[in-house]
Amino acid sequence: MRDSNNLPKAISHKKLSSLLINAHKDKFSSIGEDNLLEIEQQEFTELLENWEENTKNILNKVSSKNKNILENKSSNSIMALGAMEVHLNMALQALKVFINDNKE
Repeated sequence: MRDSNNLPKAISHKKLSSLLINAHKDKFSSIGEDNLLEIEQQEFTELLENWEENTKNILNKVSSKNKNILENKSSNSIMALGAMEVHLNMALQALKVFINDNKE
């Protein structure tokens, strides 16, 4: 408790930053950080899996050329849907690269 009496009443931002940079990591706090990182990674993985499934469902509907989907749509709207289909396919390919890169 005697050490707490020697604490300064104020500290500059520069000095505080220096102390934080040079401080040793608390071994117990890093366990929580690791768990938090693992949880965030798991949540992100689940989001990507859901996105992939939904995207594939959308692409299946678009590529089926269902007349009900395209009925009463302008040519610009149909071209936009085709462009979206291309971009979604590219995004799925990018996702595969991302997943394969994380496995290595």
